[in-house]
Amino acid sequence: MVITHRDLVLRTQTQESTIAWLQEIRVIPSDKECISCNNYQMRLVPYKKTFRWKCTRCSKAVSIFEKTIFFNTKMKLPQLLDLIYFWSRDLTQTKVKHELELNSQKSICDWYKKLQKLSYVIMRDELNDKIGGPGHVVEIDESKFSKRKYQVGRIVMSPWVVGGIDINTKECFFVEVINRSADTLRRIILERIHPGTLIITDEWRGYWGLENMGYFHLTVNHSENFVCPNTGANTQLIENTWGWMKRRIRNRGLNKNGDLSLIFAEFLFKSKYKDNVFHKVLRSLENSLEKINF
Repeated sequence: MVITHRDLVLRTQTQESTIAWLQEIRVIPSDKECISCNNYQMRLVPYKKTFRWKCTRCSKAVSIFEKTIFFNTKMKLPQLLDLIYFWSRDLTQTKVKHELELNSQKSICDWYKKLQKLSYVIMRDELNDKIGGPGHVVEIDESKFSKRKYQVGRIVMSPWVVGGIDINTKECFFVEVINRSADTLRRIILERIHPGTLIITDEWRGYWGLENMGYFHLTVNHSENFVCPNTGANTQLIENTWGWMKRRIRNRGLNKNGDLSLIFAEFLFKSKYKDNVFHKVLRSLENSLEKINF
């Protein structure tokens, strides 16, 4: 379900219309039963500029956003949905601050981190998905994310990252590894790429023998050519992706352990769902508060 920003603005003019729209697309249930009163029906009632479910028999009340990342937010719901939409479209935090006319950027930073974590959870649960297959070409490359110094005397050691991208579908994967040994690379390939795929790599010896594992294999010698003159094989798509990722990391700053994994997860999430990122986030709200508690 593709939602444009104009659609979103028209649907979220008020808190009431926003709630009605979220019910329409089944992000919020249209009804709820009270667990304290033998499943007696609850009613949606206004509460502190938003709504909550309230039982007309025992008066038990629960937030409509209970157990979701929206729970206890101080931001108005239409404004928060705008923020999520802007994140889905890769607007910078500075631009979002301007668009939403916010005084502080901290809340935007906090929400971007929550959404990044939610991306990580979603992609972690979909790790069984493989890319490639007969008739598909997958480029594979490794990149070293060099160590950097942050704060006083603090060194953050960055790992090798092995990445692969299907040039037909643009589906991709990224895996952090301690080393790029043959055993490590073969395990990743078996876990992430369907047999019968044509795999293009550099001439690193860790990739030797892929033909014996059910794959077709072409190589390019990066010390001599960007494109193999004999076969046309190249890894330019995955290398361009590395460049984009490293620029993104420089812009955001890698300031604590785990940030790299979250950035890769966000990239994979947005690459997979494209124009449906915003809707996928909304559909993933159930129990999301607990899921991102790490």
